[in-house]
Amino acid sequence: MSPPRWLREFERIRKSGGSGLILTWNVNDLMVEDQEARPLLHFLASHLFQEGYRVYRMTPAIGIGPFGMGNAARASDPLLAQIPPEETPERILRALDSVLRNPRDYRIALFIDYAEHMAPTSVGSNALLAQAQLMAIEILHRWLNLPSLRRLGDFIILVSYEDQVHDLLRGLGGYPVVPVDLPDEEMRRQFLSRLAGSERFPLEPGFSVDELARISGGLRLRDLETLVAQARAEGQPLSRAWVREWKARAIREMARDLVEVVEPEVGFEEMGGLAHVRSYFRRLRERLRTGDPGVPQAILLAGVPGTGKSYTVLTLARELDYPVLVMRNIRERWVGASERNLERVLRLAETLAPCVIWIDEVDQALGQRSVAGSADAGTSERMLARLWEFMGDTTRRRGRILWVATTNRPDLLDPATVDRFQMVLPFIHPSPREIRELLPVLARRMGRRLEGDPGTTLNGFRALLITIRGLQEVLVRAADLADQEAGKMGAPIRPEHLRAALADYKPNFNPLQHEFIALTALRMTSFQSLLPWRCRHPLDPEADLPPYLISLVDEEGRLIPERVEERLLALRQQLHLELVGRWI
Repeated sequence: MSPPRWLREFERIRKSGGSGLILTWNVNDLMVEDQEARPLLHFLASHLFQEGYRVYRMTPAIGIGPFGMGNAARASDPLLAQIPPEETPERILRALDSVLRNPRDYRIALFIDYAEHMAPTSVGSNALLAQAQLMAIEILHRWLNLPSLRRLGDFIILVSYEDQVHDLLRGLGGYPVVPVDLPDEEMRRQFLSRLAGSERFPLEPGFSVDELARISGGLRLRDLETLVAQARAEGQPLSRAWVREWKARAIREMARDLVEVVEPEVGFEEMGGLAHVRSYFRRLRERLRTGDPGVPQAILLAGVPGTGKSYTVLTLARELDYPVLVMRNIRERWVGASERNLERVLRLAETLAPCVIWIDEVDQALGQRSVAGSADAGTSERMLARLWEFMGDTTRRRGRILWVATTNRPDLLDPATVDRFQMVLPFIHPSPREIRELLPVLARRMGRRLEGDPGTTLNGFRALLITIRGLQEVLVRAADLADQEAGKMGAPIRPEHLRAALADYKPNFNPLQHEFIALTALRMTSFQSLLPWRCRHPLDPEADLPPYLISLVDEEGRLIPERVEERLLALRQQLHLELVGRWI
């Protein structure tokens, strides 16, 4: 098995004469070599020791000592003899600064553990940092260009568990940042095979080591070791459900609750209506399975609230057999914190690929650019630029990371953000035909049965602008009426119950606002063939279109752009007048 990517990068920097690097992300994991698992930092220290370095480890709490140097006595070590073990971190750094500047006949590899405690990022201003921290930042930064350090071949490894080392020490002009990836499937399989070989492996029937290696993406080797140990201690076989639970918890912890992992349980078979969406995603599934290089990297689901966007994301992930990473609120008030949160999410996505990243309410999650500069000190602009850069990398990520964003307010999206989504799918109010298809599906999800022909109530639905969520509310009310009439729970729902519930239903949204959102989403749709009603042939306007669209579609089912723009302009004016009226 070839060395992991992070180790290859580590060696490239070291052998090319770099002064050092920042090691972060999964640094507290295990490393497997020659069927032996060791703590990752111990593995690196041993590797450097074999390369001829004298290896030291410094931590703010313990001080400095030998690391991976066998049984070398502290008193006989030329460097450690100059630094009493009880010295403070700042005095140790000053002493090290002197050692690194002077000639000697050996090379030094220095691990500075918990580097963010000594040289933390400044939250808002460097004035908030302690004097000792500012001194540590200055010394570590000077080492980057220390001629003697480069001449002697010394190497500095800043170990950061929280990825919060001061910005002066990072990236361009600083130490290169090398994130340690989570173990890939082959590494997990090799590690699990070693565990299985040492003792009987406690897996539930039908659950193999190969499958465990495949579905455990996102877990560290330490997590797998603990899982197996717990199963053995409790005398219980390791189950798929147990692995998924651990996986979700581990990823939340690594992402600091910036993302939530969802393992979908339902696929397209549980969807009702939305035939245009199901048809597109089935084609996408086949293209992904065949490795089509032209698959989109980002898809936007735009449209009216309550029309099935969120449910669609989950069913898609189930069909693809991908985990879903739901991006939570990554924005913080501190300067730089939001950008670091975004980087953490992107790094996690690369590690867990193939996966779906879901940005819900994308119009609020990422913000917008501003011509005059945003009110958040440029955070929105920087986050959008970084996200666009990541999404634009088609070489390494296409087909492995699928971005899916949902929005109820497509009119608020930054045009450049919309442009990054190669495919836009509209979600509008169900047509009369879709309502007829949806009612039995929604009733089945509730565990209820419809009696008679629900289509007899279609005239009532046709006269009312309603969403899929609204249909669910009507069905819940109809079920309650059926139970009251029968005097027991679970009674079948008959058409008269639906009619009564529909007469009682009062939508809690502004129909003009909903129509405006729907038309905006339709205008943004990538292709005419993706319009919801285009999968029907021949087109029946009365059955296949919500009422507000009948005059905006031609005989072939294509939107008439001029009429759509005219209607959008009229809706803007009406909504503006309503808003002004509320102020007066």
